[in-house]
Amino acid sequence: MPAPQPIFDAAFTRTLFLKPFLQAVNKQLGVDYTQLGIPASLAAEPMALVPYHDVNRWLEQIETELGDPSYVAKIAPWLKLDNMDRLGNWFLSTPELALSFRRINYGTSCLQSGATFHGELSGRLIKWCYDNHFSSGRGRLHDSLRIAIMLTNTVRYFMGENYSPLKVEISGPRCDAVAFEEYFGCPIRWNAPKTKVWIDISILEHGNTQPFQFNRPIMLSNLDMDEFLNMPQPHDAAKVMYEMINYSRYYGYPSLDFVAGKFQLSKQQLQRRLHQFGWSFTSITSYVLCNQAIKYMQTGMPVKEIAQSLGYRNVQSFSKAFQRQRGQTPHQYQETLLERCRF
Repeated sequence: MPAPQPIFDAAFTRTLFLKPFLQAVNKQLGVDYTQLGIPASLAAEPMALVPYHDVNRWLEQIETELGDPSYVAKIAPWLKLDNMDRLGNWFLSTPELALSFRRINYGTSCLQSGATFHGELSGRLIKWCYDNHFSSGRGRLHDSLRIAIMLTNTVRYFMGENYSPLKVEISGPRCDAVAFEEYFGCPIRWNAPKTKVWIDISILEHGNTQPFQFNRPIMLSNLDMDEFLNMPQPHDAAKVMYEMINYSRYYGYPSLDFVAGKFQLSKQQLQRRLHQFGWSFTSITSYVLCNQAIKYMQTGMPVKEIAQSLGYRNVQSFSKAFQRQRGQTPHQYQETLLERCRF
């Protein structure tokens, strides 16, 4: 029997994972976040989770804005993991390509849900694969190119800029084949079911020749680690709903209309599904915003800024809602929280 359909079918991508792409589109092609309708507060939080449906729409919208179906070719040199700050450097800071290969395949599960990164062994070949069934339309083409280029650039980090894969497979229709074949330096199979970068297995043992940086070890705080590991999978209805409401507050106080639209449901359909779990939209929204407020409190953010970040009309509304959840005012709770954090 086929697996049951998730009650809230959605996948998420972290803004950090999109950073090399969106920054390159902005700096090299002149399309900024506001043109895509991305709130500045969302772009500023690297661990924020974005529904992949919106990412797919942005990929298509960039093509429309530029009138260029092959725009990804123009930003290919900037689509690198080391443009993802500390975490990107962690992926690459290994003695050899094989270790980075494994780190990326496992680590990206906390950067993007509903997708897989893995290797397929075929004789002396290994195919670095990416599969994302949440991508669709023209967005699927651009997403496939984005990932294939990032994987190729990762191999070049170890093997040198002149390295070319043996073959590349792209999940989308042919698009300026000359430009992309020139960048990859190899034949491309278009309309493939998965994104694949073919390499000789022997190069996985190639050592890291990049100059060693005498920096402090890459450390994540407990709060950062909690954020990184908190990646809901499509089958986890409670977490998916939680993160969709959390995402919606970047656009203002969460509304039933907004969240239902992100699930491509009517308001009535969303309410019926919530009732299956004994939830109401109002109660789960209060719970989500209260938890997010506490995360902000741990960073020392002032209560007034927290209220604004969560979409409340004013501090008084936020204070009443928080007190109903925690039995203390935000100021009282934050004072106790920060006191504990000092020890």
